[in-house]
Amino acid sequence: MNPDLLKLIKQYQSAVAEMFPRLATHLNVSLPVSNIEWTGVVGEQRGETSDAVKYFMHGYGVVMDNGQTKVDFDLGERGEIDGFDRWRLQRFVEDNSISTPLNSEHALKQAFEEAVNAGELNYSGYILYYLQPNL
Repeated sequence: MNPDLLKLIKQYQSAVAEMFPRLATHLNVSLPVSNIEWTGVVGEQRGETSDAVKYFMHGYGVVMDNGQTKVDFDLGERGEIDGFDRWRLQRFVEDNSISTPLNSEHALKQAFEEAVNAGELNYSGYILYYLQPNL
């Protein structure tokens, strides 16, 4: 896999893994929570946790911002929080001014498609992709 793509995916996943449990605690949500269950979570659609994570809940996902990093993600069918798609990665780069050779839509699309074609990314069947376990 393109090392810059792998680094970007890991940064994205790390941001989600750091913030989402804090939001779940704030909303009294037990993890894991499926994407369908997430749509039924009762709470304010937009708010801020007591430890300063701003959030906006939408459909199967949420946008979170801890003041240093902003990330938009969707939950997986079984509550996975490590899924991503090309659009969300591009937005992550732009929202956080990440320095990467994949900072253009074209460069990211090319690297993403190469990873898909090489079997390094698994498509969930609905929006999200996942890294192969060995990466």
